[in-house]
Amino acid sequence: MIEFIPIFPSPVFKIDTNSNFKDIRSDLINFCYSEKEKDIKRINRSNYNGWHSTVYTNEEKFKKYKSFIEDHLKVSLNKFLNDGTNFSITSAWININGKKSSNSMHCHPGSDLSGCLWIKATDKSGSFRFNNPNDFVQDALLHFCNNETKSEFSFSNNYWFKPVEGFMIVFPSHINHCVFENHDDEDRISISFNILFKQNEF
Repeated sequence: MIEFIPIFPSPVFKIDTNSNFKDIRSDLINFCYSEKEKDIKRINRSNYNGWHSTVYTNEEKFKKYKSFIEDHLKVSLNKFLNDGTNFSITSAWININGKKSSNSMHCHPGSDLSGCLWIKATDKSGSFRFNNPNDFVQDALLHFCNNETKSEFSFSNNYWFKPVEGFMIVFPSHINHCVFENHDDEDRISISFNILFKQNEF
């Protein structure tokens, strides 16, 4: 008898905010474009051709959108954590990627979790890809596991998410990820954010 135990999984949360996303979508899109008009120079980080806003922390103009994200996080994370309210969003920013814009491979050091809320997206907007952080799986195990094992335990070099409006993904900040080129004439718009757990609760 043999038991195969994947002991170090990487938790990724996919959260559907569409219960009330439609109530703020138009306002949020207008806010994003308004911010772009005020700051056309953009920040250059992982973005290629796309626009990356300044970083928001506790700015008054961003509070209601930050609260929207926090409210959905609290409900969702409470299902998996001892206290799903024991966190703070330390930074957030807007990404507007037009046609042929992308985000190169990167991670978010200094945070516990990071996330992305898709505000505007189509089937051609370009996929969000995670790279497997387990070097052994990447470099060795994949070459020897049969297809059934790879499928059952999600063994692969990478994992893809297709952007869907109103959905949010939250993941460990150390995992490398990128966003592929937008092939649509419509912009891909998202809000990215970083999370820290409140250490004094442990």
